Amino acid sequence: MTFRYVITDDAYTDLEDMEDYVRSYADDAFVESLEDEFFEAFDKLTREALQHPVYQFEPPVRLLREYRSVNVYHYKIFYYLRGEDVVIYRICHLVSDFTRRGW
Repeated sequence: MTFRYVITDDAYTDLEDMEDYVRSYADDAFVESLEDEFFEAFDKLTREALQHPVYQFEPPVRLLREYRSVNVYHYKIFYYLRGEDVVIYRICHLVSDFTRRGW
């Protein structure tokens, strides 16, 4: 099954924030290549969304959906499946506390 990806407003903001942060220590060419990696990962998820396991949060985090994740650079892309859509929900730094986000 082939999906299409949808980026939530929160994930888009996460991506912009990540680009601003990386731009603070790297040049524009690196930021652009990193952005390309993210969009390649989004595109790849349209073909391989089911290959990633459901992410297991530590209790007592209550979830509204089953989230899956994939890593790009130092970031984790959280997504869930909705019909034929791969919904890119949030993009978090790997060392951040994911449980403090609204899930």
